[in-house]
Amino acid sequence: MLLELKDVSVAFSSNLLFRKKKFYALRDINLQLEEGESLTLLGESGSGKTTLGRLIVRLLKPSEGKVLYRGRDIYRLGREYTKEVSMVFQDPRGSLNPRYTVWEAAEEPLIVHKFPKNLRRGRVENALLSAGVERNLWFRRTSELSGGQRQRVAIARALVLNPSLIVADEPTSALDLSIAYGILKLFEKLREEKSILFITHDVRMGLRVGDRIALLLRGRLLEFSPSEEFAKNPLHPYGKYLLDNLPAKSPFERGKKIPYEGGGDIFSGEGCPFIGTCPYGERRCQKFPPAVEIEGRMVYCWLYVD
Repeated sequence: MLLELKDVSVAFSSNLLFRKKKFYALRDINLQLEEGESLTLLGESGSGKTTLGRLIVRLLKPSEGKVLYRGRDIYRLGREYTKEVSMVFQDPRGSLNPRYTVWEAAEEPLIVHKFPKNLRRGRVENALLSAGVERNLWFRRTSELSGGQRQRVAIARALVLNPSLIVADEPTSALDLSIAYGILKLFEKLREEKSILFITHDVRMGLRVGDRIALLLRGRLLEFSPSEEFAKNPLHPYGKYLLDNLPAKSPFERGKKIPYEGGGDIFSGEGCPFIGTCPYGERRCQKFPPAVEIEGRMVYCWLYVD
């Protein structure tokens, strides 16, 4: 097992009517990522996807639970962990130093990890070429590049240490559609060489990159299924809702969308977060259901509880 989350919760304090209450960004998450696997974290804005990604690269600590990398607690590992796990952020403007050239930006992780100077050149070249960064851009400042070019530099930077796992947080969401397609194709290629945690709100992209889908909503994991099976028949009603309300490929295919209403108590973490829209909602949905395993798939829904 490459990566495993065991009963992971992330809680923040919030002042509500002059009293402090806990707000759960993530609640009781259990996930596994195998060696060489690509996993998609799928969910709308505010579902906790980015929080989970930041947790894995140790920018946050869990309030409860453990994150294990090859069986070891990631917070007990040293710099070797940052060599093994790299992150591609949503906005490359914030992750790249605008004063650096493309070459300097890609080389920096090697310098931080005291990689031998005589071996850096080959590593940087390979990373830039793998990410599709054109040679004529290598010595230009990152601030002079387009959004798509900067994102490719950010990917090269993530690749330069030859990590085992890449965490990609909405890597295409800030880009024009045509540019985003090129980045998507790059990740489809990278999945053949690396383990990837691909974070997205876009169902179609998530299905193309991930071998499995982890469906999140308001900090809760609702379903964990192979991508092909999820695309054919999602188990959780929220998954069905997402597939039924995909953007139409043509104006002539547009149908009436079902309005989404939230549910559950974000402060207590109790209740199914889809209860406000779910056509199968009932009284017991006010309490979050236990996990149910169905032919190797995992779902958290009272529909499957005897």
